[in-house]
Amino acid sequence: MKTFNPYTLLAAGCAMLLALGACDREPTDYREFLGGKESVYPGKPNNLKASPGRNRVEFSWNPSADPSVKRYRITWNNGRNTAMVDASTHDPAEFIKVIVPAVNEDRYEFALYALDAAGNISVPSPISVRTYGARYESGLNNRGVISKWFESETLVIQWATADTVHTGSRIAYTDVNGQKKTYDVLPGAWETRVPDCKAGEAISVLSGYKPVALAIDTFYALKPDTLKF
Repeated sequence: MKTFNPYTLLAAGCAMLLALGACDREPTDYREFLGGKESVYPGKPNNLKASPGRNRVEFSWNPSADPSVKRYRITWNNGRNTAMVDASTHDPAEFIKVIVPAVNEDRYEFALYALDAAGNISVPSPISVRTYGARYESGLNNRGVISKWFESETLVIQWATADTVHTGSRIAYTDVNGQKKTYDVLPGAWETRVPDCKAGEAISVLSGYKPVALAIDTFYALKPDTLKF
């Protein structure tokens, strides 16, 4: 014959009571761990984009539709550097743009936050950006020339293949009347013909580059190349 231990029954009863008590807890009972305060997260912005430039970055994003959002904060260098932007619109179809200046040439992890009037902050929108400056520019060369010659008073230049980030070149020359002039060459040009160019005068080529397609600044070789005949 099996006997029942009264202590076992007592323990089982206590467990049932504890389980029932847990079921009676309200969903907001977690607030006791927050000191009676509820965490508030303003609506975050969307579609964050960054366009690098010369020691600066242009940011753009669709604003939060949350009407409580009053400002945006951009941080980098692990939060040591910040920039604040007013929430000028809450229309998510529009764009907010801002240029953050004085960013040394390097790669950074930026983060964008939305803030309400009470200082509550949204979850971050992170983005990695490299800025460019003198170090990048020091490595640029002018577009190469395969051959060059004069046909009467027309200067003819045949170009080497341009780098994919090449934005064009500028030829500086003296015309047949002794006037200083410039002639802009598109990056896709393979041959350039400059009319009324005076032979025997200095002719120079200076080339520009954008480090990435979205860059907001053009960088140039440190000095022009002089074409010798």
